[in-house]
Amino acid sequence: MTPNTLRLFVPAAIRAVMARLAPRIEAATGAQLAQEVDLNPLIPERIRAGEPYDIGLTNPPYVKTLIEGGFAEAGSHRAFGRVPLAVARKGGAQGQIVFDAKGIASLLRIARSIVYTGAGTSGRTYLDVIKRMRLTDSVLTKSHAMAGGVPAALVAAGEYELAIAPLTTVLATPGVVPAAVFPEHLGTHIDLSVFRSAASPDAAATVIEFLTGHDLDDELAAAGLARFELD
Repeated sequence: MTPNTLRLFVPAAIRAVMARLAPRIEAATGAQLAQEVDLNPLIPERIRAGEPYDIGLTNPPYVKTLIEGGFAEAGSHRAFGRVPLAVARKGGAQGQIVFDAKGIASLLRIARSIVYTGAGTSGRTYLDVIKRMRLTDSVLTKSHAMAGGVPAALVAAGEYELAIAPLTTVLATPGVVPAAVFPEHLGTHIDLSVFRSAASPDAAATVIEFLTGHDLDDELAAAGLARFELD
């Protein structure tokens, strides 16, 4: 790792978003980005295990525990984006998207097979919401957990009928389109925030300012992220 390299932990849900932003970040800071992509729950585990980093993005509750443990700088913690949980189906042309709970319940009931990321935040959120929607008996038996990777890609390949994933992942995966987006009132959105380590260089602060600046709002919205405020 060269001295002018910034090491970032990036959630898999925004892999494509960060890949598009990276050239502009590098131009603004003069530093190269080394992005470590992983599932949200694994990012804090890697940081607590001692892996060096400069900037991290993950779910706010994980960041709070990292700050409490001295693994992240408290003053750097900022909201980045809120991603709705979505359902992907195979296809190229976008059809009608289901946005209501009743329609989503029907979609999941009639599906032949469903895939989700078992170890990720989206997978845990999915299991929680089907329980709250009283769909466990009718849906869980045909829902298949994968350890990692991109569930939507398996739908594109024809291995499953539907995939549960963050909207950002669905929009960035070739060969699939959103079949449904879970409504806000179900509390299935996935919040992401950004932070830095106490040992990170000044350029890390510049990156955080760039990522949280309102100039990106429209671009992030088109990619499936909405701005939000930390509690």
